[in-house]
Amino acid sequence: MLADSFIKYYSPELSDYCPAVIRADGNIFDSSLGHLQTLVSLSNEHDILSKIPKDVSPLLYLAAQLKCVIVDYENQIYVDSMTSEQEAALDALEKAGLISSHRVRMSHESVKL
Repeated sequence: MLADSFIKYYSPELSDYCPAVIRADGNIFDSSLGHLQTLVSLSNEHDILSKIPKDVSPLLYLAAQLKCVIVDYENQIYVDSMTSEQEAALDALEKAGLISSHRVRMSHESVKL
């Protein structure tokens, strides 16, 4: 869902922690059950984890492959670059007080892709 809808309907359970994944188109997906599970679901490949090299972080690998931003309250992790739609979604989450801005760029080299 787009940022405005996510902000309207999101209600943190026990803390201000806002686990989410943002696709390249700016759509935000709640990741309360885990970022990795959300990314696997977004991949539409039930066996995608078996395709990830053993020496690579599955979370970062999928974030890079799917061009997604991983969001929690304190950090927003992405590989190489973000789209303007992802930037706008992060700005909206920050403005709503759901996250603090701390964007962490990972390079393809550091993720071993």
